[in-house]
Amino acid sequence: MSVETFVTDKAGLVKFYEAIMAGHETYAPVEKFGKFDFKQVKSLSACDPESPIAKTQSIKPLFFPRSAKVMKYVATSAGTDVSEVDEDPLAVNRVIIGAKHCDARALQVLDKVYNWDYIDTDYQKRRENTVIISTRCDKADTHCFCTSLDYDVENMNAMDILVVNGSDGKIYIKSRTEKGSKLLNSDVTRHASRVPEAAAAPELKKQYDSFAASFRLKMDYKEVNAKLSKIFDTPEFDSVSGNCVSCNTCAFVCPTCHCFKISDEKVRDTGVRYKSYDSCNNGYFTLMAGGHNPRPAKYRRWRQRAMHKFVYYKERFGENLCVGCGKCTIACPVNISIFEVVNQVAEGNRQ
Repeated sequence: MSVETFVTDKAGLVKFYEAIMAGHETYAPVEKFGKFDFKQVKSLSACDPESPIAKTQSIKPLFFPRSAKVMKYVATSAGTDVSEVDEDPLAVNRVIIGAKHCDARALQVLDKVYNWDYIDTDYQKRRENTVIISTRCDKADTHCFCTSLDYDVENMNAMDILVVNGSDGKIYIKSRTEKGSKLLNSDVTRHASRVPEAAAAPELKKQYDSFAASFRLKMDYKEVNAKLSKIFDTPEFDSVSGNCVSCNTCAFVCPTCHCFKISDEKVRDTGVRYKSYDSCNNGYFTLMAGGHNPRPAKYRRWRQRAMHKFVYYKERFGENLCVGCGKCTIACPVNISIFEVVNQVAEGNRQ
């Protein structure tokens, strides 16, 4: 793939976004009650591509909706007729602007499970038809720790187009994938100038080094992985989960959590089947039809969450199920931090 790099200024970046919105279905962070969620937008005045990371929801619902129809059915005397749901509005050709790096990376993590023993064709269509434009953060937020995990934040290709605010006042726009390169070679970059990759590299490196130096939270994920993989029955999980109220907020805002439940809504003989978010922190998540629940205690559910994030998923797919975005900590009503949980458990079980 040929890498396309363009340079512009703040005014040119505005023109870039406006050109995208004029020619493509576009999603961007929209503010409501102090939080930013990704909605379809028609103008730049309706959104904020530079929304604060701590107040911005994940792009996950654009690929794995909070609740979605799976099928419709009608029961008759002759049996049950099953039909497909309406056309998927999230599978159209579209562009997402203002996505955070950690959110874009989360989709690469989800790709593994959605292409595993069963291929989710709805998810695949949404991925294939979406171009993701992500602006690299200038500074880490209080609960961010993405640079401590097992992926290259500086050079990753999780986004299709990378936007970097240079310290020289210039804005650098760079393709990371074929989809990104194709979009940059259209008329959306008419207010930007093409530059050689080598010419932009020093400024991109300078901006990244400044960003990487701003992190408050740092962990040795290899050490944490190694320690957690050797433990299971430890009192530390009871200690770290003591304040949890099992509200499941952490899973619902997490960009990589993918547990779901299936439920039916039926009126007389007509019904709709839904696929909706669920969480392993839910006390009823593992409840079986016969009444047995293998995880009745809260600490067992928190152990499952932590081990899935940092051990089980890595054993199966080769990478952590956590991208270090800190969204769960920010949203938690009792201030439980996944960063502190895994580090405390690991430190409390030194070999």
